[in-house]
Amino acid sequence: MTVCTAVVGCVPEGSIKRAMVKRVLIQCFGFLSSALSSVINYHNIQNRPLNGICVANHTSPIDVLMLMCDNCYSLIGQRHGGFLGVLQRALARASPHIWFERAEAKDRILVAKRLKEHVTDPNNPPILIFPEGTCINNTSVMQFKKGSFEVGGVIYP
Repeated sequence: MTVCTAVVGCVPEGSIKRAMVKRVLIQCFGFLSSALSSVINYHNIQNRPLNGICVANHTSPIDVLMLMCDNCYSLIGQRHGGFLGVLQRALARASPHIWFERAEAKDRILVAKRLKEHVTDPNNPPILIFPEGTCINNTSVMQFKKGSFEVGGVIYP
């Protein structure tokens, strides 16, 4: 998968690249999900988002795998090392994703700015976010942090 996305990342920006990215990512993620013996059924595909912000619950990186078998999304999340880091860098060459460091205080402002820019460009794919709630003593989750919802644009639950 990383090889395919890296090759597509070399294509000049434009509608041809966007179409190639969508096709390659959906096929690659479909291949990866079949390695897990996944059987995925999508309902109401007419409601599939074309742009804006898509909000989903999140338990593991496999959530992204299942959702990207059906539609091409941009992702927002923390930078990782290891295999996930290699995957993130390959994805970033192919399409507009937003990666950040949690430890960097100034990254929060930059991420909000980049998210707003992403949402206002109609050529960008929808961005998939997994908002985090505030956990109190590992007993309950409080309201989601509002930063991602303040940038404007259409929000798909």
